[in-house]
Amino acid sequence: MNERIIPRDLVASHLAVSTRALLRYEQLGLVQVTRDGPVEGYEPAQVRRLWSIMSFHRDLGVNLAGVQVILQLCDRMTELHQHLDHLANELRSILENEPEPGQSPGSSQEQSQTHG
Repeated sequence: MNERIIPRDLVASHLAVSTRALLRYEQLGLVQVTRDGPVEGYEPAQVRRLWSIMSFHRDLGVNLAGVQVILQLCDRMTELHQHLDHLANELRSILENEPEPGQSPGSSQEQSQTHG
């Protein structure tokens, strides 16, 4: 058995929810189940997602349609943050390789060789 998969019944027990509710969340596409041989369960990231679903639904009273919208927005924000991080890294790389104003492209190497 893959230790990264937490069985559905164990997750249900720890979150104090029925396995039927977890199956419903799977059907709605709110979480992804993973199968390893005969064991069906969740990876740790999906368990955290289930905890969020339970918090929104049970603790805050948000209906499942609202939970779905919240999760979609969170997923989209995560994608945008990753994209912005990628763009920032690209920009940083470009700026590090660009010569300073007033210098020719090879002049920084020439200066370090003449002063060294």
